[in-house]
Amino acid sequence: MEYEVKIPVSDIDEIERRLKDLGATLIDEVEEEDYYVDLNPCIDLKSKDMALRIRFVHSKQLKRRISELTFKGPRMVPNMKIRKEISTRVEDGTKVIEIFKELGFRYYVVSKRRKVYRYGPYKIFLDHVEGLGTFLEIEVENVSSVEEFLDMVKKLVTVLKVPENFIAKSYLELLLERIDSKAWH
Repeated sequence: MEYEVKIPVSDIDEIERRLKDLGATLIDEVEEEDYYVDLNPCIDLKSKDMALRIRFVHSKQLKRRISELTFKGPRMVPNMKIRKEISTRVEDGTKVIEIFKELGFRYYVVSKRRKVYRYGPYKIFLDHVEGLGTFLEIEVENVSSVEEFLDMVKKLVTVLKVPENFIAKSYLELLLERIDSKAWH
């Protein structure tokens, strides 16, 4: 189960400074391209609150590019991104996209630059999302309940002086709200 919250922020540099002051460790800087596949008419993933994504990650630390295929199940809690995810690395994500295109499926691309920090049980992402702006994402590892997760997140956002303006929508949903649905490739 993945427990994650997303918060829009205006001054991501200030949040990064606060993280460093707390002793958080920068573990990577990555560029990600997420290709979300629209499987209509076979299955309407949007109405089922599910997604199929091919992600390309270029890691500065690893000095390489990897690709993975991920299924995202429906949200289990309103207003939060708590959902089942199944991921696997793929040898050539470009070929996977090509297969879906040949089958007649469309896709949409979400691009972001991301700094990844570790602070105790927290994994913290500072995101610059093309066309959307800047966001703070927080994950907490080894939590046993939504309540425990929320308690820990609230403690961190208080320390970081960030409002509890949690967003349950994915970056894809936020982008599609801003643009014409004909932006699918």
